[in-house]
Amino acid sequence: MEGKQMSPEQQMVLLASLQAKTFIQLYITIADTQRENLWHFYRKNSVLIWNGIPVPADKIQRTFKSLPGTKHHIDSLDAQPIIRDLKKKHFALVVTTSGRVAYGTGKPVRFHQSFVLERNPDVPNDPTKFYILSHNFRNRKDPPRSRRR
Repeated sequence: MEGKQMSPEQQMVLLASLQAKTFIQLYITIADTQRENLWHFYRKNSVLIWNGIPVPADKIQRTFKSLPGTKHHIDSLDAQPIIRDLKKKHFALVVTTSGRVAYGTGKPVRFHQSFVLERNPDVPNDPTKFYILSHNFRNRKDPPRSRRR
């Protein structure tokens, strides 16, 4: 029995998922082991919102350097393409992740983050190269546990 061929839209969603997974694995590895290199993911027009506080593009590197060492664990990952031109396969990505992160020797805390990834104009012939246009990160506080009565 022959499988049904995927539509171009389905192919874009699958490609977005694969690219998002690759991106997050690389980003988290660098965040946890070579944080001084995270700035390579950003450009002068990038926006970072860190726990509700806007960070100008020229302060992103300093913000990350000020954090203690981290160890991330991703629990969920989702990606959606923002399709601009289906024929040229030009799209941006919205990537959301959640999980746990330990700062220094502290206990892990929950976090959620979302990225808008845009094609990197410095490498126009490589559709797999993205930069972070927008990044929103938030540590999540667990709600208080209800007491049984």
